[in-house]
Amino acid sequence: MFIVAGEMDVVCVEGILPDGSGMELCKEVRKHPSGHNIPILLLTGSEDPNLEIDAKEAGITQMFYKTNLGALADYIAEYEKASRTAGSLTGNALLVEDSPMIANFLSEILRNMGLTVTALANAEDAFEIFRNRKFDIVISDVELEGDLTGLGLVRAIRRLDEPFCRVPFLAISGTTSKERQFDVIGYGANDFVVKPVTPKELEVRVHNMVKHKQLFDQVEAQRDHLRRLALTDQLTGLFNRHYMSEVGSRRMTEAMKHGIPVSLLLLDLDHFKKINDTMGHDVGDIVLFETARVIRECCLSGDIASRAGGEEFCVTLINRDRTNAIGFAENLLKKIEASLPEGICVTGSIGLATVAKGMVVISRPCSKPPMKRCTKLNRAGATALNQLW
Repeated sequence: MFIVAGEMDVVCVEGILPDGSGMELCKEVRKHPSGHNIPILLLTGSEDPNLEIDAKEAGITQMFYKTNLGALADYIAEYEKASRTAGSLTGNALLVEDSPMIANFLSEILRNMGLTVTALANAEDAFEIFRNRKFDIVISDVELEGDLTGLGLVRAIRRLDEPFCRVPFLAISGTTSKERQFDVIGYGANDFVVKPVTPKELEVRVHNMVKHKQLFDQVEAQRDHLRRLALTDQLTGLFNRHYMSEVGSRRMTEAMKHGIPVSLLLLDLDHFKKINDTMGHDVGDIVLFETARVIRECCLSGDIASRAGGEEFCVTLINRDRTNAIGFAENLLKKIEASLPEGICVTGSIGLATVAKGMVVISRPCSKPPMKRCTKLNRAGATALNQLW
């Protein structure tokens, strides 16, 4: 047969041929070892609803209608582009194959594409490594020796949390049964390749899967970046008031629900308007930035630091009682004074409220410095605290 004897990249057949059926021709091509992986495109003018099912059973890769030849042209152009750029990949591939000869053959193809390959002979070791490293694709034989098969591996991967559970999985098997292939896809594999694997088919399928995965990762990274921008104060890098209102309030409510003490501090820099008026807003921005840096250094991992607006900062201390919170506030004010941004001695006042066992306790002024300044809570500070609650 000329099609399978030559070096064909893609085959396009018409549904009805002068001497037979395009479907029958496709079946004959698929029977030949070198015709297992050639993409076969069916061009038809029939609108029979059962035609697509018959085409899949015959081994047709994609079906196109004569009324939309543009779609066929687009497919061929994309296929040619993917084939041409199949070697221009970067990323990590996990290969699971218990035949050393086949593993070496597949590894060579993947390395020539630009991928870094980790090849293992059993699924147990592969799963352990997969959970601790970042991979862009998993390529595994379905039938593997050991307690965990290729099917078990894909199921175990899909049960993991993000982002591990969505790494593309390419299954490889010697079976040509469509039912078996559908079962593998149903278990969570993204695609299926029949042995013997041809280099070109492996390149195209791996290229598409890795590119789609990396594109999705880029979109996710951009979404996370936009989310951070929406919830972060651009000058100081602290969370903004929106985050404090939405996320911070939820965390405070959850802590109080479980009887965990929560303290809320509102820091107001003293005479900040004078700094802006006499030394300029650029210097004022440096003061705000350095103040935020000191706040971050004083906070623990569970604390929430945000810029409430202007020269006001809010710090939520989870699992801190009133005594602990006052100590935190005193230490914070000392460090702010010692920071001397642009040589300026910066001071501030802190309003403090504590929730302990469902009761709100607002600290009162103390006669001993620096406690007096630390716990000063004027009417404006109390109003701001109530709004943040």
